[in-house]
Amino acid sequence: MAIVGSYFYDSAMEKYALNIIVDRTIIGSVISLVLFAIAFSFNLASGYILYIPYVWVALFGLLTASQFWIMANLVYNVREAKRVFGFIGAGAIAGGIFGGYLTSLLTKILYTENLLFVAAALLLCCLPITRYIWSTEVVKLNPFQVSGRSTPKGESPFRLIKQSKLLSLIALVIGISVLIAKLVDYQYSDYASRFIQNQDELTSFFGFWFSTLSVISLLIQLFLTKRIVGTFGVGKSLLWLPTGILIGSVLLLILPQLWVVVFIKIVDGSLKQSVNKAATELLSIPIPIEIKKKTKTFTDVVVDSIATGLAGFILIFFINALEIPSTYISLIIIILISLWLYFIYHLRREYIIAFKGLLEQSGVKKEKVDKKEIKVTSIIDTVVRVLNSGTENQILHMLHKTLEVKDERFFYAIKNLLSYPSAKVRALAIENLYFLNTENLCVPIQDLIMDKDQQVTTSAFRYLLKNYDQDQVQLFNTYLNVEDNTIANAALVGLSLELRNNTLLQGRFSLDNRIENALSQLTYLSSEEEKTNKIQAILEAIGNAKVERFYDVIKVHIDSGNSAVANTAIIAASKTLNEQFVSLIVAKLSGKETRKSSVEALYFFGEPIIDILYEKVLRENEVEMEDAAVVVLVMEKFASQKAVNTLIKLTGETEHTIKIEAIEVLKRLKWKYPHLKINDRFIVDRILDECNLYQNTLSVIHSQIIIRYKRNSEIPESREENEARNGLIHLLEMRLDRQLQRIFKFLGIKYPPQDVDPILNSILHGKEEQRIHAIEFLDNILDIQLKKELIPVAESTLLETGSEKKLKNLNIKVLSEFECYTALLKRKDVKLRLAVLYLIEKINEPKYNSLLEMALDDSHEKVRKKAAEILQSTEKTTF
Repeated sequence: MAIVGSYFYDSAMEKYALNIIVDRTIIGSVISLVLFAIAFSFNLASGYILYIPYVWVALFGLLTASQFWIMANLVYNVREAKRVFGFIGAGAIAGGIFGGYLTSLLTKILYTENLLFVAAALLLCCLPITRYIWSTEVVKLNPFQVSGRSTPKGESPFRLIKQSKLLSLIALVIGISVLIAKLVDYQYSDYASRFIQNQDELTSFFGFWFSTLSVISLLIQLFLTKRIVGTFGVGKSLLWLPTGILIGSVLLLILPQLWVVVFIKIVDGSLKQSVNKAATELLSIPIPIEIKKKTKTFTDVVVDSIATGLAGFILIFFINALEIPSTYISLIIIILISLWLYFIYHLRREYIIAFKGLLEQSGVKKEKVDKKEIKVTSIIDTVVRVLNSGTENQILHMLHKTLEVKDERFFYAIKNLLSYPSAKVRALAIENLYFLNTENLCVPIQDLIMDKDQQVTTSAFRYLLKNYDQDQVQLFNTYLNVEDNTIANAALVGLSLELRNNTLLQGRFSLDNRIENALSQLTYLSSEEEKTNKIQAILEAIGNAKVERFYDVIKVHIDSGNSAVANTAIIAASKTLNEQFVSLIVAKLSGKETRKSSVEALYFFGEPIIDILYEKVLRENEVEMEDAAVVVLVMEKFASQKAVNTLIKLTGETEHTIKIEAIEVLKRLKWKYPHLKINDRFIVDRILDECNLYQNTLSVIHSQIIIRYKRNSEIPESREENEARNGLIHLLEMRLDRQLQRIFKFLGIKYPPQDVDPILNSILHGKEEQRIHAIEFLDNILDIQLKKELIPVAESTLLETGSEKKLKNLNIKVLSEFECYTALLKRKDVKLRLAVLYLIEKINEPKYNSLLEMALDDSHEKVRKKAAEILQSTEKTTF
């Protein structure tokens, strides 16, 4: 039900806003609980109807938790999330403790059925809370911010797990642990219901032990988990849970008593969410963060649902069908634990391989690292050893990984890196320490404010802003007013980074006034280098903190003659995530010195920028052709299905420069990211369209040659008209090569590029024999439909443009002069349309005025202007 329901849930998420989904989920859940309560109170629920609330409870837990974390990710940015999610997550443990003990107390004064009314009332309290959070925090976010805080849809998580042996084993181990947990749950419920006959006493028993298990789990998490994993290592820590359940299951076969089942339940409930979870999370260190994000929900939800379903089938076919006593579930559990231990063994071995790969990826010299050096059971020691004695690249790589897990056991090893020679290492070490709380390091980090590297000083200021236990405002006043501009600049940037999205703190620290003061200081700086550094710091601060009052400062400096300042302004503009800067950034794409930063800046806006670039920039011709072609490269960076779908649109009715770039990008994406879907039918249709266009171009060229011959035989053309017609014919011949190029670019999406690309080169530039061989090869690889249209086009390149044989092969029809110009003016080719207008101007005949009037509605300003100019001169001549 969870897997099937997720399909419809995803569809609803795409159709409706999250707040509507959350509202409807809460209201629907409250109504469901009330209906269940009424049904139970009046004995209306029995038999198969009982499956409905049972399944509903399971789905409710998955759904509400998922919605909660989606909303939490919208409210907090990445840095804030790292800081507060641990505390927020403790609410789940607190709720479990409170809920269980409340159940035990309420059963003394209420019937069990009436507890559902209490649950409905408590859940109803969530409605105003979520609405308040949405109205105060989420509504103010623009689409770019929402996109940045949401998990993008990418490659199938199942495929990613399948591709990684380590992830596959982690998923299997999690699946088996869930399967065993469900069987333990059944035993626990069955024994409790057999030993405790009274319904209310049974509810009280379940409530008491649910809370007690949460308390034990919390105590183990707080006081024992780190010691167990630290002392025994990850590998042996993974054995605690299966070993505990194994001991309990064997004991249950000997002593089938309730206390034994409670013991098994305590082992499962307490160790699963503490020691076992911590060990599993550490095992994922070698896995890239992007893959972890994409696969986490799958392993947490889908694997859990499948394992729960399998547990149900085991109970149906073995226990119910064969009428075996629930005690013998222990035998099934013992068999499954053997399987669990087998996969843990292989998981440990795979971790060794993955960890070695992690060290090699970090750019270390590939020294011999045998199994004795890197033991899976001593992961903490291994990470610490890398941080203490690794090379710079290895340490940097490991610091990025420790930043993901935020484990206090790495604290002292990271603290020692504050004096490391590399500025990059020092900055990243401070970034890690920002999230660790073993000690307050304000004193040593305050010394790093004098560091020569601005990245280090900026990170140091951010750490102080979070951890300084005295007057923080006074601290920043001191450093912002120092004579050393490097320190003052770093203080401003550090402050702006920490105050992003927090208007309350911005007011407390008077950030607006500080930026104002920094701008006024520019006039007193004599050194150009100091001025550049100061304005760069100001621009970064405005962008980081999104201070709208100073957005004009960014706009001014985007056009700065100083490329360093211009690039900083471009990046700062993107940090604001404000749409007003998009056109300004796009205009900088064609500049060699600003192109790289402009592409990065547009990419920073996230996927919503794709639609804006397509609609507002490419379709409306708001940008120069050179800029528009680079916009296509921005889309390529996303490497997403949305980007592919937009690029497909760009291969249609757009200018050749954009079209050829879009085709090239599609070709690269298709072969680099196999999970991206490009419909085969689309490629075939586009190739056929290009073949038709090729024939149409040949038809126009042939018609123009005939027209020129007829005109000269009757009344010789003027020199200007002749030059204009020859210019148009020459341009059309060049377009034939372009069309042929596009045909083969499209073929490179359907067939391997290494097969197709040499064919075009041979056809265009090879000797006659090479061209014949190339066409023969093409004939062998094409399917019937493409062969019918494409082979005649390819063969036509062997013949002269106007030869009779070529025209006969391609079934070219002769067009009238008016038909020629009408067809060309409809093409998405500015140069071609202007060439036609120029020829009409030189012919100077009123019969073409209707075409000029048609051109007045052209999408391109130059074409409209030229048409109006010719019409105006024609009217004057007529008058």
